[in-house]
Amino acid sequence: MFDFGSKELIIPIIMIISGLVLRFKPPSKINIFYGYRTNRSMNSQKAWDYAQRRIGALWLYMGIFLYIVFILSMSFIPVAKENLSFIHGAIGIITLIIGIPFVEKELKEKFDKDVKPKN
Repeated sequence: MFDFGSKELIIPIIMIISGLVLRFKPPSKINIFYGYRTNRSMNSQKAWDYAQRRIGALWLYMGIFLYIVFILSMSFIPVAKENLSFIHGAIGIITLIIGIPFVEKELKEKFDKDVKPKN
């Protein structure tokens, strides 16, 4: 059986918490301290606001999905705990990063070169 306090669940929990914050209480102004900070997202307030909500939604849903998958895999997959921890960590990190190209693509499609909203 597994331990609900398992360190393997840290990445999904961080994704869920970060997703909730960025989705529902994002940083209101462009800043260098926290939020989804890329050149494209920081070019205008509208792009910034859109990027925060979008990455927040992605991380929230992916975090919930990973949490469930990790619990099920810890319960039913007969693999050494050390190996499963490594696999979960790698999947978690990849999942955190994988949302970035999606948001960047959406920003590119939604805002023109001057970062003004496209019609």
